[in-house]
Amino acid sequence: MQERARIAAHVCGTLLRRGIHAWSPIVHNHALVRDFSFTLEERRSLMLPFDFTLLRKSKGMIVLTIPGWKESYGVNAEIELCSREKIPVVYVNPDELHKLGAEISLP
Repeated sequence: MQERARIAAHVCGTLLRRGIHAWSPIVHNHALVRDFSFTLEERRSLMLPFDFTLLRKSKGMIVLTIPGWKESYGVNAEIELCSREKIPVVYVNPDELHKLGAEISLP
């Protein structure tokens, strides 16, 4: 999780510098898990509903296609929520972040 959090933080920072307001559950939650030793059950019962609240208010979701994303319970739950709520999802390989810009257009 630490490496994925590092990658996500780098992408969020890069997007913010480009004027794209980005928030990442893994970046936010990594510190909480580390400092409060939340169990897996707590992460799913406490943190995921919080993530959903913010996601419902967003213009869309960017999924980083980093190792483990397809197996991630949280990412899959967020993708499912987006599908149900008609929230756009964009899949991004962090190695190709330099190519992104205006093409990340979320309504």
